[in-house]
Amino acid sequence: MKQWITTILALITTITAFAQKPKEKALLWKIEGHNITAPSYLFGTFHLLCPEDFHIPDTLKFLLAQTKELYLEIDIDDPKLTLKMMQQIKMKDGKTLKNFLTKEEYDSAAILFKNKTGVSLSMVDTYKPFLLTSMLYKSIMGCATIAFEKELEKLAKNNQQEIKGLETVEEQLNVFEKIPYQKQAEAFKRTLFDMGDSKKQMNKMVALYKSKNIKAMHKSIGGDSDFGNYENDLVDKRNQNWIPVIEKEITQQPIFIAVGAGHLGGKKGVIYLLRKRGYRITPVKY
Repeated sequence: MKQWITTILALITTITAFAQKPKEKALLWKIEGHNITAPSYLFGTFHLLCPEDFHIPDTLKFLLAQTKELYLEIDIDDPKLTLKMMQQIKMKDGKTLKNFLTKEEYDSAAILFKNKTGVSLSMVDTYKPFLLTSMLYKSIMGCATIAFEKELEKLAKNNQQEIKGLETVEEQLNVFEKIPYQKQAEAFKRTLFDMGDSKKQMNKMVALYKSKNIKAMHKSIGGDSDFGNYENDLVDKRNQNWIPVIEKEITQQPIFIAVGAGHLGGKKGVIYLLRKRGYRITPVKY
């Protein structure tokens, strides 16, 4: 259940007038400037990865240990997280997937979904379709996936650091209410019925991530055939909402921030928005 959140999922100057989009290929960034007494750090994750693609560099581990708290998109350490998610996962007004697929499509989807996930579609067809799509990710990736955020959580706990969220799980899941259920169902159907293409697209995204090309990753969000038109709700508004939270914390104590890498790049990305506020954001090599 908690892993769904990590799948949905999925970012050098102190003078505002010269704020610029990041051009560097980097996933790890140092935040300095203003009233900051000790630097904070910003890292772009890829929520789920296969073991052969997953790596946490020693530099990241060292810098995380120099900070006081770990900030993820949401607080995955919240003991009430599962309960909060369960309260948000169903479609409103009693809708089910049958309302958005033909009988033939639904029957075919039920067979394929059970084959790919081991779960009967009839048991979850009241769920928002984007969550059903997220349940296919392990099959798409073809491996026992590793959740980046969960591994960072383990490191933080070993460091006796508190884990916090830039937004609540309710805020994160409610973003998908901006996307019509019909649109979500169409995306689910395409993903399920054309798993080969889904695997190709996923492999491209993983390759971009491994190249640390946050500019290209950000661009791929807007070009997504299913949800590109909803980039403002899925990414931009959330980035903007995170800035006051980040700014408040980094001026009080050093923190480590880890969010999906697609949130870092672009003129509405977290790096640009922080630079616009006058902070010095520089890449950290590892």
